[in-house]
Amino acid sequence: MTRHRIFAFASCCSLISALGAVPVAAQVYRPVLTPTPGDPRVNVDIERHPNGQLAKRVFRKDGQPHGLWQEWDAEGRVRMTAEWRDGKGEGVWMYFHPNGLVSERSWVAADLWHGPSEGWHANGQKSFEGSYVRGAKDGPFRYWGEDGTPRGPAVQLLTPTTAPVSVLADGWPAGFNVWDISVSRDLETLFVGTGDDDGNNRRIMMRRWQRGEWQPVEFAPFADTSSAEGTPVVSPDGEWVYFSSARHAASEPNNKHRDLYRASRASGWKLVERVTNTPGYGEVTLSLARNGTGVLWTDRRRDGESKMGMYEVRLTTTADLRAPELTFVAELNNLHTGDASGEAFPVLSPDGSFLIFSNYDIEGTKSNEDMFTSRRTAGGWSTPRRLTGGSNSSESDMAAQLLADGTMLLFSSSRSSGARVYRVSLEAVVSKE
Repeated sequence: MTRHRIFAFASCCSLISALGAVPVAAQVYRPVLTPTPGDPRVNVDIERHPNGQLAKRVFRKDGQPHGLWQEWDAEGRVRMTAEWRDGKGEGVWMYFHPNGLVSERSWVAADLWHGPSEGWHANGQKSFEGSYVRGAKDGPFRYWGEDGTPRGPAVQLLTPTTAPVSVLADGWPAGFNVWDISVSRDLETLFVGTGDDDGNNRRIMMRRWQRGEWQPVEFAPFADTSSAEGTPVVSPDGEWVYFSSARHAASEPNNKHRDLYRASRASGWKLVERVTNTPGYGEVTLSLARNGTGVLWTDRRRDGESKMGMYEVRLTTTADLRAPELTFVAELNNLHTGDASGEAFPVLSPDGSFLIFSNYDIEGTKSNEDMFTSRRTAGGWSTPRRLTGGSNSSESDMAAQLLADGTMLLFSSSRSSGARVYRVSLEAVVSKE
């Protein structure tokens, strides 16, 4: 288990009745409520506090926890209860406040958090609820204060709004630039591309939601602080963060461009795989749909033209199940004509049906970056339309991310200094025409 193995309660029968019907997500469990009486391989470990009060009772089979694991404090109050099978957590795990009320109840399978998880404050008010899948939070958790007020990342990032609202503005170092930002699937990790005003010293930082608040900014676990890196994008399944890096440049003198890399959630965002090796141009970022189609942004075009490039691609896993491969499907460099820079900051919707990107100086008209949307049609991608509803301003608006299965837009804007991150409901800024 990734968390410390401690829990307790008295009667398993009362525990199951308190839970009510077994949730669908819990049907994979095979909890051991009580070992077979008289089994010679089963013993019960008992520990006591100095005052003689029962402190711990653990059922074991062949030396491994198997059945109930219970703990009490020195006053005889239950602290936790857990269920085990053959040395691995399996079943319902519960924590308790000193006043006897449940503080947390979660399901465990094969030693991983898997299924519903919920908690309560000491006054009985709900504190959180959500669900895990094989040890990872399956989407955003909901949180409440002791007074019942909703709080946490889901409230900050997913509350519907018809006009752009500044978010995640607090807690950054003075003068810190947020060039682009991507949020983990559970909304509790922020990956941030930052750097100097002139674009130098590009680095990838992160912030975590822990202990009820956003923690200070730190380098991402996968960051190479000696190399130019940026534009992190979390995959729709939450398992990877894709980013660009020049960490190879020292050993590859013929490739000074940033290439595409990815880090895995399962490794704690530490294990890095290289996705591309393209000395003729560099990748900036990749945005994927759930079906593996994606949109790739490059620092120059594949034909050698110095303008930025954007391409529809497909990501596949190779036979060795490690290094992924990108297959180019179509060019998306001419969604606009006459633009100075080329399309940039692409984000593909989770279902692959539409695309949001940024561009400036369209058809010779001087302008800062605006965000546009294009839809996939039977004949290709539709003519781009500017996002409306205040999402575009006289300043640069860019670096979008789609949250809540594509219904909420998160983006960066130079209309303000500092963190400059905004959210708005997507339906409020997409033209109905």
